[in-house]
Amino acid sequence: MIYEVLRKLFFIITRDFLSGCQLDVRRSLEDYNGVDAAKIRVLDKGVLSVVSYEQEGDCYKETETRKLTSAFHLSVLSSADYSTEFTKKINMQSPNSFGNKKVKEYAIRPDEHLIIINRTTDSDRYGNNINYEKSTRFIPEKNHEYEIYTEKPEIIKSAGNIIVNDVTTHESIKVWNDKICQKKGFFS
Repeated sequence: MIYEVLRKLFFIITRDFLSGCQLDVRRSLEDYNGVDAAKIRVLDKGVLSVVSYEQEGDCYKETETRKLTSAFHLSVLSSADYSTEFTKKINMQSPNSFGNKKVKEYAIRPDEHLIIINRTTDSDRYGNNINYEKSTRFIPEKNHEYEIYTEKPEIIKSAGNIIVNDVTTHESIKVWNDKICQKKGFFS
């Protein structure tokens, strides 16, 4: 009897602890080497990815998706998020407004149509995974530097808004609202 109670308690604690874990197995964004590169500094918190698009006819087709933050995050409490990888820096010119928090810096191709996605996964009481997602469309400008982070979600089970700040001009970022091409094929 006591063994059964301890086994159930262990299961509940383990399930709740691991439900805050998030694993992103996508490849990391690779740095662009052009002299016109835009640069981004991403606060390494949560699961952020970037999706690239290129024009195909009258719409924009998805070309690739890459992760911006570390592969593994432990988010036991909504206010705690601990990444397991190291800071990645490319010596951006603008000062780091994130202080001593872990960041990832990348050189990216300018004038590309990008969508930054914040994805959170949580389990319901039946063990089903529920995905929450917020996104921001943005076009990086050549030789500009940006800082990207997510706000704390307004609702407990949701994804926080994505903030992209142009730290070069401190003006609004360039956004796009063009049509996205409908995916074709069985595995699209």
